[in-house]
Amino acid sequence: MVFKLHSLFYLSICVLVGEASCGSIAAWWNSRGPSIILQDDDTGGIRYSLCNGNYTPILPDDTTMTMPLDNNPPKKNSSLSATGWMDGTTSWVSMFYMDNNDDIVNSLLKCDWDTGRWQNTGDYVISNGAPKVAPTSTVAATLLGSTDGYRVFYNDLSGVMHEIGYTSDSQKWGYYGVVSHDVASSQAISSVYSGSDGNITLVRPRDEKNIGVSRYYSDETWHLESFPEPLTKTGNQSTNATSASDLKLDSIVTSYSLPSWDGTATSIAAGIDNSLTRYVFYIGTDNKLYQVYNGNSGWLMSTRADDSSWPQADTAGGQLAIASDYTTQAIRLYYMSGGKVVEAASNNGQWAASTVLPSSNTTQAQTTSSTGTSASATPSSPSADDDEGGLSGAAKAGLSAGVTLGVIALGGMLAAFCFLRRRQRKLDEAAKQGEGMQYMSPASAHTYPATYSQSGTYVNTENGAFPPGHPGSPQDTYTGQNGYPMPTVPSYAQAQGYPQQTGPYGGDHSAVPQTAYTQPQPGLVPQDGWTYPNTSPTEATQQPGQQQFQQQFQYFQPQPQHTNPQEMPEQRRPVEMMGEGHYKEAP
Repeated sequence: MVFKLHSLFYLSICVLVGEASCGSIAAWWNSRGPSIILQDDDTGGIRYSLCNGNYTPILPDDTTMTMPLDNNPPKKNSSLSATGWMDGTTSWVSMFYMDNNDDIVNSLLKCDWDTGRWQNTGDYVISNGAPKVAPTSTVAATLLGSTDGYRVFYNDLSGVMHEIGYTSDSQKWGYYGVVSHDVASSQAISSVYSGSDGNITLVRPRDEKNIGVSRYYSDETWHLESFPEPLTKTGNQSTNATSASDLKLDSIVTSYSLPSWDGTATSIAAGIDNSLTRYVFYIGTDNKLYQVYNGNSGWLMSTRADDSSWPQADTAGGQLAIASDYTTQAIRLYYMSGGKVVEAASNNGQWAASTVLPSSNTTQAQTTSSTGTSASATPSSPSADDDEGGLSGAAKAGLSAGVTLGVIALGGMLAAFCFLRRRQRKLDEAAKQGEGMQYMSPASAHTYPATYSQSGTYVNTENGAFPPGHPGSPQDTYTGQNGYPMPTVPSYAQAQGYPQQTGPYGGDHSAVPQTAYTQPQPGLVPQDGWTYPNTSPTEATQQPGQQQFQQQFQYFQPQPQHTNPQEMPEQRRPVEMMGEGHYKEAP
């Protein structure tokens, strides 16, 4: 009997939660905080955190809630990369993945704010005309802004790293050329854009001792380097035009080595802060998380956070994704630990205790018992259940709760039966005595519904005024052209720091620095690119009086209010970039 109850309990859990073997994961940051997507390796479907969340990604247990990509489905074990932004009305994500032909596909999706689900607005194959993509290559995407568009990076069949791009002026995807001929020991790539100086930085494993770096400079070339062992030729002597045979390591003795690094990491994560310090994260062969940063003396190792902040990963050299906020120096890392997706969070360089991604809004699950004690359901770090034989602790709790609720329900039914029987007896006696007792229904009452303006904000029904303290209208505008989205430059964002806020397909470029990085490399004119439909938006409106630097007002700009039971309480944060990685298994 105990065995049957034990089996039945776990069967019910599997039915409710579902199980999935998952692969790739990517993360990005918009003005409401980080979001993630991840792939189910069994079905190829791409799951996601609710798109109407706020600051904390909510990953539902429903494994059937996947991105609507029926026209161009991703292949299994595809790499994922994504960038996202808010347009003042809802959120958007531009996602990149590989299809069954090993072509790179860009899918643009809009958030249904009422449901938290993504809606597909179009899929586009973007790698036509470029060298063939390696089947196991990482796809790393960076959004430069509404005018300068995207840059997407990948490895070809021989390990050479290439670049394709899209700008609002060209209105097409094109091949921009080689980024690096240097050797690579893994397919992993991570990209980060500084915004302020027009510089893109790419990192990938080079060999069993080193990580390779490619940085785009104002001379319109990619400068290559390596750490901790440097290349023999530095600066503009090692570029994307340098052949692999000329890219050799210097024999000098280095002051440090990369701990638990063998060059085979399947994922690597790069970011940047507002002082333009770049940092790189990886999971070592010992399953631990490590960080490197470039200081005044070059690339250096950072001190590891404790295990409560950086719990051990499930897989050595495993999958890792990053989302970061340029202005507040917030970093979020996502990887598998204890069989669950964990979030390692840093604010201003201080790492907090890691948490498991919640499947629902746990902050609304606070209740007060009859004794006055408060129970708060908050995400916890992964831990293994103690196995003491017989029923597990969870099964015992579930069985105890079920018995208790059953007794309470039975008692309630008996009480209700006695009450109704006593009431009917009194009615019968009153009828016999001819008293003509009358029973009146409760006094009628009517609640007038709230009135909302066309912008979706609440209006007082008596005088048409907004209630005190309530935002009268969204601060950001949202317009469209022929059904396509037209992201604007939000008034609370510093355009240099948050290029993806402006959106990829148009916008006033006055808030985006126009530097040499926006142009293809000399002699590398985009070739045979795939052109977006003519219905694609090409321009967005800028708020009157909007200036390039306005982040100092970011906490005073009211946002559109959306009532959703699954939305986390709003904690305003600005916008930043995305990360890319993979992971082995979803909860």
